[in-house]
Amino acid sequence: MRKSATVEQPTDGYLPERIATILVRSQHAGLVSKELATRIDYLLEIASLHTRNELLGLPGLGRLGVHRVERWMTFHGRRLRRNDESLDSVICRFGFRQACLEERVGRGRPVSVISPEERDKVLRGLGSYDMRA
Repeated sequence: MRKSATVEQPTDGYLPERIATILVRSQHAGLVSKELATRIDYLLEIASLHTRNELLGLPGLGRLGVHRVERWMTFHGRRLRRNDESLDSVICRFGFRQACLEERVGRGRPVSVISPEERDKVLRGLGSYDMRA
């Protein structure tokens, strides 16, 4: 009997390097941190600052990429910002979420939402970019 090759489906728990790179370089990422490593640690927060339309407007993301971001965020109990929701209201919830996470996980560092390998690729790939944006 011949077994067919299985295509590995991406897990919803981790975000692909290509999409993580786009989010780390997005306009709203600078509201979270100026440091690249910190931006990667807070990808969920960065993504939650965007509306669906804003993500669709990011070069290289497209509809499938936005759908992937939405599935990833849902997996982690988050969502995109609604069109009628201000950036301030989303940012104000960050501290509360982090406090709950620290209590639940028992540590002060955010849960990894990107695989360690992909995190390293993003850091290496963007290391030469000016992150003041």
